[in-house]
Amino acid sequence: MPLDPVYYVDDFGQVIAGVRARYGFLLNGAEQRHLATLDGLGPTARMLYARLVNRKGPCFRVARLTYPEIGSLSAALAELLAEGLVEPCDDAMDPDARARLYACFTHAELKASLRPHAPAGPRKDALLTWLSAWDGCDAWLMAFLRAHEVVRIPERDPWAFLRFLFFGDLRDNLSDFVTRALGHIVTETVEPARLRAHFQTRGAADDAYRMAMLYAAFRSRRDRQPAVATLAWWQAQAVDRAALSAGASTVDRLVDRLGRLLEREGEMDAALALYATCPVAPARERRARLLIKRGRRDEALSVLGAMAESPCHAEEDYVARHLLARLEKKSRRSEARHYQQTSDCLVIDYPDGAVEAAVLAHYHAAGWQGVHSENWLWNAAFGLLLWDVIYDPDIGVFHSPLQFAPSDLHEPVFYERRRGAIEARLALLADPGAAHAVMIGHFDAKLGIANPFVHWHEDLPRLLGILVDRLPPHGLAEVLRRIGRDIKRHARGLPDLFLWTDDSYRFVEIKAENDHLSPHQYQWLRYFADSDIRVSLEKIARPRGGVSCLTASAL
Repeated sequence: MPLDPVYYVDDFGQVIAGVRARYGFLLNGAEQRHLATLDGLGPTARMLYARLVNRKGPCFRVARLTYPEIGSLSAALAELLAEGLVEPCDDAMDPDARARLYACFTHAELKASLRPHAPAGPRKDALLTWLSAWDGCDAWLMAFLRAHEVVRIPERDPWAFLRFLFFGDLRDNLSDFVTRALGHIVTETVEPARLRAHFQTRGAADDAYRMAMLYAAFRSRRDRQPAVATLAWWQAQAVDRAALSAGASTVDRLVDRLGRLLEREGEMDAALALYATCPVAPARERRARLLIKRGRRDEALSVLGAMAESPCHAEEDYVARHLLARLEKKSRRSEARHYQQTSDCLVIDYPDGAVEAAVLAHYHAAGWQGVHSENWLWNAAFGLLLWDVIYDPDIGVFHSPLQFAPSDLHEPVFYERRRGAIEARLALLADPGAAHAVMIGHFDAKLGIANPFVHWHEDLPRLLGILVDRLPPHGLAEVLRRIGRDIKRHARGLPDLFLWTDDSYRFVEIKAENDHLSPHQYQWLRYFADSDIRVSLEKIARPRGGVSCLTASAL
């Protein structure tokens, strides 16, 4: 069914209504007046504004604006200009605004308009550099804009912030409504009255928005300038992480990405100084590794001691133990490397890139049934057993009708906020039939709805039935509990294969030649064993003369 040509007007209205309903208490006077101005627009002006703010801007060539459903744009544009919702571009714009204006034109168009003044043959970036220094630029720009009418969204326009409040993310926009309307994605339904504000104070909203905007600016800069220049820009922002009421995780991500760029470009001292500004993972690990590499043992021990005493998560705890053992000369091999070297070895032939399929075929020939389960089967068990717990709107973590997952999904508080409900459902695993019935009920009722844990597959109910029937209930509960405690890290790294017979089962992690066990994978193997779940690690080697394999019993 085709969309109504003016579908976006209703979507635009939903954003305005949602912002008013959930964030009216924290909007300032200018934002309230802006919404009132939008309410007072005529139909075509409202349509044009909705179109412009959902396009890449902020500058737009009027001659290139073509919207058949609006008809003549002149009246709509005149109304927006009169209300101050758009403004003409002129020669009084600052250098940054001029750069955005020039982005509306091709290299060829700019070069043609600058003849005979511009030097021959430069690329667009070189042409713009020359243009910014040319003493005739202002006069040329005045004449150029008389020939090419260009308007822009004013810098004071608050729509980007209002949209951020509605979606909770800069990356989302009105096109998400289209995706849903066309059926490309189906999300869980949360009644509008049960949606809650993501931010409870103006300070939190401002901090989160500012950090999101800075991260977007970082992504734009990192590919077009040296890392040290990006670092200078970041330092000039004077962000005090400790003072933020929201957005600290965005700062941590930016520091990690920028620090790694500095490392790749050989700016080790700058990277160390940057990592030192961030007191959490992964910056602490990167700082410790750089200190070790540069021979600053005492400083590295101090950082590693803090990591070991109060690790941010299990992976950081593992890294701290490994690096401390190296510094204290107890072992240069990690626990994962040692474990892999003493694991079982299976000699079979396999084509490149198909080692899991070859091992699965080997076990099928030996009488086992099985699937390449890795993360998806465990995640599906978590998502289908706990669907209603995950999507409970009363927890207050659904803020937009387009959300496909709760906003705290990757936060430590996810489990704590739902502890009682999660534990009650995990206790149901003591009755495999009852637990499987809950999973099947959710499978049938929610089939096709987007869920970060569930990849829909027609054989999923049968495989989940085998899983809950074969595994010890306490072991299955322990694995699902661990996933829930840290979804961001624990929903990955699980064993490759799930194998079973009529009365047995096992999980197998596979490592081909030259493939190394990651800390995530090692930790899951140990956790499975500690939870009384049968699991083994198998090194796979192609048959050839002189192959020697250490053999160890399965865990």
